[in-house]
Amino acid sequence: MNLKQLRLFDVQAKVALLAAVASVVPLLGAVGLVWSRYNHVLGQIVYGAQGRFLPALMACIAMALALGGLGLILGWNSAGQRRNDRQAYSWVGFFLGGTVSTGAFIIALAFFMLRLQQAG
Repeated sequence: MNLKQLRLFDVQAKVALLAAVASVVPLLGAVGLVWSRYNHVLGQIVYGAQGRFLPALMACIAMALALGGLGLILGWNSAGQRRNDRQAYSWVGFFLGGTVSTGAFIIALAFFMLRLQQAG
């Protein structure tokens, strides 16, 4: 796909849908990481200082926000345009991208509010 084709609204709708659907995977990864480290007794997310948990979680959140934001913006831009033959793709990309972006933001906020770093 050429970048000049991205000016077409039906191509934007396709890319919005693909980006929004792809953003679900890192969001589910972030939810799984947070859920696996959540301690119900303490009410906190416990992780070690030397582990790979924090970089993996931040990468999942960043990918979910980037792909979800791309789906949101491209879906918003192409929805309702007369020359767009794929209106449904635009709306699904818009709403799914917005939902995933909001979910990733909530997971990040919950992590920073409930984190408990173990020493060593």
